[in-house]
Amino acid sequence: MKIACPQCGADTQLQDPAGFVRCAFCGSSLVLDLGGIRPHLLCVPRHTPNDVLPLIRSWCDQRGVPVPSGLSPPQLVYRPFWRFPAGPLVAAWPTIEPRWSAVQVPQGAQRVFDPEAVRLGHVVEPTVAEAAMRQGEAAGDLLHLPFYDVQGSLGSHAFQLSVDACSGQVYPEPVLSARSNDGQGAFIATAALGFVLMFIEAVAIPHAGVAGVAVVATAAFVYWAMRGVRTEERGWA
Repeated sequence: MKIACPQCGADTQLQDPAGFVRCAFCGSSLVLDLGGIRPHLLCVPRHTPNDVLPLIRSWCDQRGVPVPSGLSPPQLVYRPFWRFPAGPLVAAWPTIEPRWSAVQVPQGAQRVFDPEAVRLGHVVEPTVAEAAMRQGEAAGDLLHLPFYDVQGSLGSHAFQLSVDACSGQVYPEPVLSARSNDGQGAFIATAALGFVLMFIEAVAIPHAGVAGVAVVATAAFVYWAMRGVRTEERGWA
């Protein structure tokens, strides 16, 4: 079958009536299915790799999350999303990670997808058909968004952070937030247990001098235990 390319107008001979194709004349990337032909678009990065670490630090400071240690050099990755007139972006590759359902269309330049424009990054190929993700009757278009992927760790826990190269928004794997919450919970639990033990010692030990020594010893133990929890939470252990 033949289609007219929406970019250059040339007739392109296609063997497959559905899928992700490219114009043989201008090279434009197209999305083709039985509902019609739509351009395959690309968001142009606004941030450079040098911006990634400051963006991560700012994100961690705003949420009270410790800055990860051992951060790897940023890797530029272009991920595909279906964009519909109404509703959120939908991942166009098989994934169950909840962070990708929160991605918003960034404000910035968009242009027709060009392989030359993304040759310095890794491109995740779209493999989920638009019809399978369509919401309502309106058709969607395909949009590749750029992210900087960074590997890091908190203590013994390794995870990945993805920074939107257009908006600067940070999308972490769930383990980062969970690790921070676990550390905060352990800190509070250690403090509460210590105060309970000191109260019991002060009430149960009849000799004031012995009770005082016991309370001081427990306080010192609780202090070092809480300090260890905070150190592990910050990934400095």
